[in-house]
Amino acid sequence: MHCLNINRNTRIIDLLILILISMIKKIKIYIFLFICCSLFMMSCTSNDDLLQNNSGSLVLQCDKSLSWLGSRTVINDNGTGSFSDGDCIELLVASDGKFQFLEPQYASGKWTPSLKNGDYSSKKLRLSALFPILPSKGKTERTIVLPVDQTTQENQAGADILFADAEARFSDSSVLLQFGHAMHRICINLKGSVPENLRMEINSVTHGSISLETGDVLLSDNASRTWIKPFKKDQQTYTVIILPQDATPYHSGEGLIKLTIGDKVVSYSLDESISSFERGKQTTINLDLKSSETGDVDMEFCNQIRWVYGVNAPDFPGKENLITYNVGRYDVEEGIWLRYAYENMYPPMPIEAQYLTWKEGCGWYDCNKSFEYVGDRNMCWAAAASNLIHWWLEHNRKYIEAYDMEYGQEYDYMERPEKYTKMTKENQHHSDVFNFFKSSFRDKGSWDTGGVNWFINGDRKNLSPEILNFNGFFSKVFTKDDKVAVEIKNMSKENFNKSMKDAFKNNKAIGFSSYNFAGKNTGVHALTIWGAEFDADGNVEYVYFCDNNSSDIEPNHASLLRYKVVYVESTIPEIKGLMANLRALDYNDGTVPTLLHPFSSLTLVDLRQDIWQQAFPGLK
Repeated sequence: MHCLNINRNTRIIDLLILILISMIKKIKIYIFLFICCSLFMMSCTSNDDLLQNNSGSLVLQCDKSLSWLGSRTVINDNGTGSFSDGDCIELLVASDGKFQFLEPQYASGKWTPSLKNGDYSSKKLRLSALFPILPSKGKTERTIVLPVDQTTQENQAGADILFADAEARFSDSSVLLQFGHAMHRICINLKGSVPENLRMEINSVTHGSISLETGDVLLSDNASRTWIKPFKKDQQTYTVIILPQDATPYHSGEGLIKLTIGDKVVSYSLDESISSFERGKQTTINLDLKSSETGDVDMEFCNQIRWVYGVNAPDFPGKENLITYNVGRYDVEEGIWLRYAYENMYPPMPIEAQYLTWKEGCGWYDCNKSFEYVGDRNMCWAAAASNLIHWWLEHNRKYIEAYDMEYGQEYDYMERPEKYTKMTKENQHHSDVFNFFKSSFRDKGSWDTGGVNWFINGDRKNLSPEILNFNGFFSKVFTKDDKVAVEIKNMSKENFNKSMKDAFKNNKAIGFSSYNFAGKNTGVHALTIWGAEFDADGNVEYVYFCDNNSSDIEPNHASLLRYKVVYVESTIPEIKGLMANLRALDYNDGTVPTLLHPFSSLTLVDLRQDIWQQAFPGLK
């Protein structure tokens, strides 16, 4: 019995040992599987964090971001793009102050060659790239020559240079280069009736260079501007790609845009509020080719600066380009545009005064009263007439010489006055013509139109000269019925602009009179216009004129003033609509003057070479 018990206990113990061994084996399997799974999961997680690949290469990913940011008004012309097989970029890799230049090519979704991580010791790499590849100019500078003809999509695409830059770690497996526009785009929207034969050109510099390292653009030394033909997206929308640059040269002179319709050409200057054409941005310009009054654009005058025939003077360069002098500085350079810095006075004054100084050979005249108005206080009309006569004598010189050869001196007791010099403190009676008027009228008031005709043909209408038996200095050719100067009194907006354009188109000089220009309750004052600026609708917006008063305190005692022309509702019962008025320039503090000086009349002086030709048909 005892033995049997032992055997039973042994078998029980053996069974327990087998069970324990089995459990231990299963536990080992679970532990092994757990460890394996953990290692596998750790491997996956590590791979995702480091973005490493088995090749040890830095893979390029390149995208095009083709949106143009607006520098003024923006057209929603955004989008993205991609590269095509065969495209090449120039890539600059900067590492520890050293440069490596590569030209990866895109094919089958990859850029090759790729960059090997082991080639760079720096923990950070700086990458920059250009598309397309450009001619080399120095170590990191590349040459740009934009196409002058951008009338096709292909040509304009060739002007669209792209730049990208990024940083990468040597342990990275990929880096994204986001390419954007390195140039500037101009978009012109035409409104109104656009003629089928319209041709547009954009003024810009086409030669420059771009840094492969930073994407910055520089214009070529002594870069000249040329006219670029834009791409016509539709009948009313044009685009052109230009170099990033300073925009101020396009505020005046040739301007920015030139439109040609048939034989008519008009240039548009850039608005002065736009100071630069920035990289990657777009400037949108809206041009209205329909005038609210006439129904048609005046292509001959809109956005133009016009000078009286024979005047040789620089166009207004824009306020930001004016030479600035302290108030009270009167001795300045000749033949320049300038302004006085009233804002620098103490206390500051808001006055904005802009002038063009006289220069020998400029073709315009500024006959002035004496500093203290001795013997000429009421002779503004004669000073204005003298300006016009000096101009008339100069541009009829060949006929006058023929007249003198044919008829000799008109009067035995005096010579014809002609000499003109710039006024100085020492020579305040600087015009022989004006001196003749002063001696003939003894400080009497009158009108400039009558003064011009009287000097030439002896017509005494509305004049009371003290000189007797005077029939003009050209009475052998010009009768009293041959009008050289004509007065226009209706100064409505329409009539004023019509008369001004007549003068510029038909080689006429321009005198004018204005109410209370010389001060409150001073009546009509006579002056002379030598140039004008026209707005986008073809209406006079500014005039350049000389004032024969206050010559002692104007630059060089001989200069033109720039004034605004504004149009306000007529207060004259007989005339309806808008009337032309002179107004001082907007104040330098941004406010607008309220005092207006209505135009009362214009005087247009014709060279009357039709009459001269009849008298001397052999002259050409």
